[in-house]
Amino acid sequence: MSGRTFSLNDGGPWYRALRRGHLIDPRGKVRARWFVAAAWLPIAASQLVRLALGRELDPMVLDISMHVRLLVALPMLLLAERMVESGCRSAIRSVHAEQLVDDAAIDRLVARAEHLRDAALPEIIVGIAAVAIGQLTLWGTTGPAGVFHGETGGTFGFARVWYGLVALPLAQFVMLRWLWRWAIWNILLARLARMPLAILATHPDRAAGLSALARPVSGYSAFAFAVGAVLSGAWGTQILLGHAGTQTHVPALLVFLFVILTIGVGPMLLFCGHLFRVRRRSLAQYGDFAAGYMRGFHARWIASERSGERALGTPDIQSLNDLGGAYGVIQHTRLFAFGMRVVLMVWASAIVPMLPVFADLVTVEKVLQKIATTILGGLPL
Repeated sequence: MSGRTFSLNDGGPWYRALRRGHLIDPRGKVRARWFVAAAWLPIAASQLVRLALGRELDPMVLDISMHVRLLVALPMLLLAERMVESGCRSAIRSVHAEQLVDDAAIDRLVARAEHLRDAALPEIIVGIAAVAIGQLTLWGTTGPAGVFHGETGGTFGFARVWYGLVALPLAQFVMLRWLWRWAIWNILLARLARMPLAILATHPDRAAGLSALARPVSGYSAFAFAVGAVLSGAWGTQILLGHAGTQTHVPALLVFLFVILTIGVGPMLLFCGHLFRVRRRSLAQYGDFAAGYMRGFHARWIASERSGERALGTPDIQSLNDLGGAYGVIQHTRLFAFGMRVVLMVWASAIVPMLPVFADLVTVEKVLQKIATTILGGLPL
């Protein structure tokens, strides 16, 4: 295997600034605790001072989504960066190892992707957008916890100013930058999908060797968890304050699951044409080959009488079995580069942080009734 390696995160102005500030350890992991401390601790300290002075808490800090955004989503996004980095490196190594395209061609794709990664303008735009969101929150255009919030009240105190000027812009910058990095990976996939790929329908991954391209989705699942956690905090706050009921958020949940899955695996649908063509072509090729082999096998071992010759242990039997196995693999080759396990991984990551919000919709009684109905063949209970 040859060709250059690929790094999705190790570049760009933000990465270099973190390096200079010693906020990345020798293993390349961002020191997330410092980000959490800088964003959340000043808000918590200000509220302790208010309590010490006999004043009430700022209503803003009663919004669960604000704390979830800073204590859960922010470190999860930083962790997701390294997970996606590892998945992308592994996927590119497999593209080289599988010889799906010429090494020089994939190296050109990698170079173009790293050029986008190192560009300063996208990160400047992301930074401006993050600051703008913070300003909208600071001046009350949106809720105190941003676009997804649970409480819209609050005073113009230190907590609100710090959150609008520092904490929320930081969290939004990390999220938007994460999405830009994910877009870079998807651009690379789209360019790869336009190339003639040397894929084989007999590959044991049941995706003609393309399943490696789905490895970064494990890191994307951490992103889905972070977004799901923020939504769960916002919806939970609205429910606790009586502004909405659990049922109210079910349609939004379904839309969220559709969108989060589309962003995660949508670009891999570009490889469906490759998989369809190689499966159809291979079924014809191996079908014709198998027909000739089977006729010869039948003529030799079935139709003729071969006295004194035993079929047990002959290579013809093993070859017949191998040919049947290869044809079976082709028949079960998917039309998608990803399998159902990837879909379930994304959805599970997005839903898990929402379980406390929707727990009353999935009671033990309803689960047992569903199981019993299934076992008894759909009889009404």
